[in-house]
Order: sequence, then C-alpha cells, then structure tokens
Amino acid sequence: MKKVLLTTVMSLMMCMGVFAQDYLNPPQNGETFLGVISISKGNVRSADATWGTPIEWYSALLTKARTQYPNKDVDIRQMYPTTDDHSELPWKAPVFGTVVEIGKHGPENQTFENLSKAMDKALRNVREGSRVSIDMVTISGGISINREDLKDQIIDALLDKGYKVVAKEYLEKLYDEQQAQQSGIYNDKTTVPENNFSAVGYYINVKVTETSLRVQVVNVSTGEYEGNATVNF
Repeated sequence: MKKVLLTTVMSLMMCMGVFAQDYLNPPQNGETFLGVISISKGNVRSADATWGTPIEWYSALLTKARTQYPNKDVDIRQMYPTTDDHSELPWKAPVFGTVVEIGKHGPENQTFENLSKAMDKALRNVREGSRVSIDMVTISGGISINREDLKDQIIDALLDKGYKVVAKEYLEKLYDEQQAQQSGIYNDKTTVPENNFSAVGYYINVKVTETSLRVQVVNVSTGEYEGNATVNF
C-alpha cells in the first residue's frame, strides 16, 4: 500500500512539473482563504487511470468548491492525496484541497488596492482639506485597466482622505476665460479673478505599469514635488 501511495504522490509531482498548475501551489498574494475540502479518489476513477488523475481530482474539488461557495470566484490550491492513517484503501482515500477566492487577484483590483497605500505616502506632507486636481493618469505595459475607472478610483480615494478635488476640465475652462477676458469685452463684475488658480494647491499624477504604481504630488505655486511614492506589485 505504501508503494501504491508513493507512486500516486510521484505522479502528482510529475504533473506539477509538466503542467505547473496553480492548484499545487500555496494561495497567492491577493487570494482569500475560504476553507479546506476533500473528495474521495474513488469518485473520480476513469477508464484509463485506476484512481483518477491529479487533473481529475482538481476538477472534482473545484466543482465541489463552486457548489459550496456559489457566490464567489473560487479556485483550488495546495491539493494533495492522502490515505489518512492508511486505514482506507488507496482508491478510496480522500484528496484534499485549499479553497481560495480569486476575484480580487486580477491586475485591476491589485492596482486599486495599492492606490490608497501609494497616496498615503505621497500625500503625507499635504494638509488634509487642501484642494487638489488630477493632472495626468498614465497606464502602460498593456494592462487591461480602464483609464476612466482608475481616475474615478483616484477621486474616491482623495475624497475619502479628506481632500477637495477640483476637475482639471474646470481649470482649463477657467484659463481660457481668463485669456479671453483680456479683450475687454467682459463686465468687470462677471470676469474671473486671475488669482483663482491659487485655489488649487496641488496636482496629482498617477502612473501604472505591470509591476508598479507611482503617485506624484506637485505644488501648483512652486512647481516642486511635494510627494513621490511607488508601490511595487
């Protein structure tokens, strides 16, 4: 029986080398542990494999996990066969697997999770309640993140931290009106004061690549960097 079990484990390890499947590895960064489940190898016996194959065990475990956690995006990690205390026949012994939620592991969610962390570092010298405006949002490296969605996340993060966010479109319109009013056709009582730009104290720049997220804070009055923080994935 020990020889049979050793052969089974070796087969599993060979599959790990051939397929490099995640279901043989520990939970990855960003995945949430949900629990441990098991199935009997006898339930997945196939015509060409006496006790089934690792890929079949994985499929059976995943099916059970999806039934047990119907509203979550789940996967199997750390799958391993066992005969427990050798009290069961090897083809009836259970196969165990760790169930994880993978819905928060994609690059988009990973970026959003690190955004707040980078902002905390970059804005540590900027007083809460200051007026800020998003200047540039850059995404490079073929990342499938929608720029407008990321911009919305930046605005939400800034507001949650107590900052006042001024739309860049408003600043551009304000600048155009200030330039146009130099013609003298505007009523002095309705023209925009030239010092209105001082209401915005800082510009925020965010750059995302496949491996990092960087947040820069620029002082509008001086043009100096007030903060610069990078979080690596």
